[in-house]
Amino acid sequence: MAEEFKVIETQEDLDKIIKERLARKERDLAEKYKDYLAPDRIKDIEAEFEKKLTKANEDLAKANEKIASHEQVVSDLTNRATKAENDYLKSRIAHESGVPFELAGRLVGNTEEELKKDAENFASFLAPKSAPPLHSTDSSTSNTGDLASMLNQINQQFAAQN
Repeated sequence: MAEEFKVIETQEDLDKIIKERLARKERDLAEKYKDYLAPDRIKDIEAEFEKKLTKANEDLAKANEKIASHEQVVSDLTNRATKAENDYLKSRIAHESGVPFELAGRLVGNTEEELKKDAENFASFLAPKSAPPLHSTDSSTSNTGDLASMLNQINQQFAAQN
């Protein structure tokens, strides 16, 4: 059942057979390499990829700059919040301990307990001390004479300077 051999008698017959065989071979090659890309298509894809990669790198650099600036803002705000919290704590503890508001900034410590301890120590220095009386009711001691002589000396020195 094989096809009988025909003798090729003309050039046209030969050309026809060759064209059929070339067409069949081309179809076979096209089928075999259908998933492959042509070299010119590869260059186009590579150029497109390079453009996308360049844009992605630029976007990444911009994003990193934004992140850095946002991190700085967050750091600044965190520092400000921590300072405000610490100042509030110092003011509250100073008020509770009887330390004047103007001196609250002088309290030292990182925790509430440390600040309370420092405020108590500080308040003890600010507590009114009992002052000696200006006039003694005791007749055995006479500070009046000493004070009077000291006042006379001060007046003499003042008068000598003027």
